[in-house]
Amino acid sequence: MRVKNRKTINILTSILVFTLVMIFPANANIYKIPSQQVELPPLEPAPDLKLNIRKFPFPYTGMLAISSDIDATSVAEFEDYHRFLNTHELTPYGQGLGLDIADSAWMYQVSNYSDLIDSEGHSLAYSMAYFQGVDTQVFKDADKIKHYFNVGWIDSLHTFGDFSRKDKNLLCTRDLADKAWTEMKKNGFMPKVWINHGTETNAQNFGAYLPQTLYAYQQGDNSQSPYYHTDLTLNNGIRFVWNSTGGVQYSFEDPLYPLTLRDGRQIWGFQRYSYDEVKGKRVWTWEPHEIPRQLTKPHLDELYQAEKYTILAQHLGKGNAAQVFNSNDAQALRLLKNYQDEGKILVAGTERLLNYARVHHYIRYEVLQADGKYYINLEKIADPVLGESVPTLEDIRGLTFYVNEPEKYTLLLDLKLIPDEEIKSNKADKSGNKSIGIKWFTPDYTDYTK
Repeated sequence: MRVKNRKTINILTSILVFTLVMIFPANANIYKIPSQQVELPPLEPAPDLKLNIRKFPFPYTGMLAISSDIDATSVAEFEDYHRFLNTHELTPYGQGLGLDIADSAWMYQVSNYSDLIDSEGHSLAYSMAYFQGVDTQVFKDADKIKHYFNVGWIDSLHTFGDFSRKDKNLLCTRDLADKAWTEMKKNGFMPKVWINHGTETNAQNFGAYLPQTLYAYQQGDNSQSPYYHTDLTLNNGIRFVWNSTGGVQYSFEDPLYPLTLRDGRQIWGFQRYSYDEVKGKRVWTWEPHEIPRQLTKPHLDELYQAEKYTILAQHLGKGNAAQVFNSNDAQALRLLKNYQDEGKILVAGTERLLNYARVHHYIRYEVLQADGKYYINLEKIADPVLGESVPTLEDIRGLTFYVNEPEKYTLLLDLKLIPDEEIKSNKADKSGNKSIGIKWFTPDYTDYTK
């Protein structure tokens, strides 16, 4: 336990301000650094005081993310459905829902299948992608992808691209992976979530390789393969992977599980719900018009009553209808909004949900005391997969501690005072306990298509 008799905190430095601005996107809740110095009293341990961390940010008892793969989605479709999901604007589907739903992106689109992606008859080549084909000197939707990543509408990489093909003449080589990361680093497009994609010609997939199985084609973590890239990918910040497995279970106590890759590196795997089993057969639920099957009252009741997480796999832009959502889809999404409005289920972007689950499980803290008051000092994240780290304010958003008298508690981050405006004191929940915690991310209803 680390206790210091006197801590003078000077947290207004130009270096820290610059670092925070560069790390967090425009819509993130950046730490508002006070200009004055704050001096803490001499602090001593409070060894007899044991606190419990609430599982979810108050008042919610469940958390849900919609993890959408960008397959067969045009820029126009992406903007159309995110205006309904994320803003309060009037849309073809009614008033926008104002939910925190983030999407995925591709760097390359080279599929040679003949599918049409919209009602205007565009081919797969028209799908939203950073580069034109595999030409890294020609930018297709790069500006859009960077913009929507910076404002929080994109948080995942659906591998490097769509290499689903009728042949094996064009696969995602290490050279293409390296060029993708070079461009991404240059422009600050650095997602932390990787989602595997598609058929066996997507050799860049990784995390579930097993000989003589459906996943034998996965070569992204094979250091002897020309399609190897996980050294680059993990070194560039990917922390979570959906490795193509699982899918029938709806909700989880913990959505994360540790994965050791073939090259010896470790990463967090995560669970997604993507199909039901009906009479022994898989019925895929990750298409837009299957949303009413995913967002039912029994499913949502199960989620918040059992205090669990769920990540719904989707392909929100897939299909070639004139409108992405029909009336049943929109109604199911409004049902989800109602559960959030009622304080039952918190809807969060995929990366936010995963990082919250990670930090909630591995945060380490100490309780200190001085002059009849208590100080909860958040020291580190003791992550057994990614390693120990000192958390940022963004990492600890939503963490909530059960306490008898919230007014007697102050929250510290690495022995630095967290400003009052970032703290939330809560009345007793159904457990009968009051609580205090760090505020969740401020909702952002901005229409970023304008």
